[in-house]
Amino acid sequence: RWAIAYKYPAEKQKTKLLDIKLQVGRTGVLTPLAILDTVHIAGTNVSRATLHNFDYIKEKDIRIGDTVVVEKAGDIIPAVVEVVTDERDGSETEFNMPHLCPECGAEVVREDNEAAYRCTGISCPAQRLRNIIHFVSRTAMDIDGLGASNIEKLVENGFINDAADLYYIDFEKASQLYGFGTKWAENLQNSLNKSKKNPLYRLIFGLGIRHIGEKAAKNLAKVYKNIDNLTTATVEDMSKIDDVGPIMAQSVVEFMSSEQNIDFINRL
Repeated sequence: RWAIAYKYPAEKQKTKLLDIKLQVGRTGVLTPLAILDTVHIAGTNVSRATLHNFDYIKEKDIRIGDTVVVEKAGDIIPAVVEVVTDERDGSETEFNMPHLCPECGAEVVREDNEAAYRCTGISCPAQRLRNIIHFVSRTAMDIDGLGASNIEKLVENGFINDAADLYYIDFEKASQLYGFGTKWAENLQNSLNKSKKNPLYRLIFGLGIRHIGEKAAKNLAKVYKNIDNLTTATVEDMSKIDDVGPIMAQSVVEFMSSEQNIDFINRL
């Protein structure tokens, strides 16, 4: 405790911001991403950088076509930290959030007291892919043999549309996909069967309910014992559970009130 680590200032470089694209996250949040004229920073070539959210873009007055200063936050994550306004020539354009999701066309909303804009489409393909990745992750259902690229390949070839479909895969056909094979199919089948014996909290967390992390999932599992009990739980009852406040409880109720989500649970 007597020592102090000296951190060198992050290396900064100037480059051109060519465009701003939107990524749709697992919970439907639209995150703006800067597309940059490739620049070398801290040992790697950087062509993309995070812009955090729309408020950040407005606050920094970041425009498409600007010359910007980029650094790696913590020497890892590239971020746009500053605009070189002196180099503007009038051709720069302001960025505005769309009213419709770029992935599925559903309405985009901004909720009160939140910086995030969110896609309202439950069946949004971008959300769906990330939901499956989350469902199979180690802290959720812990299903081996399903990295992001394998999941993408299964979705693209029509074997799965959501995580529940994993338990209905035609393994004989799937094993014929390039890069898979019978050994992979056998291992995946074993991993899926093993996941059926997981404790309830892993499934609750794997459902990807907004605001429900691993700890809240464990607390809900202790009280409700099975998924059927949770589908009929009320905000009032859930709010009494340790570390599960009214916002979390409302999120669970909203999730369970969706026909699509109940169908998903029934198929599981």
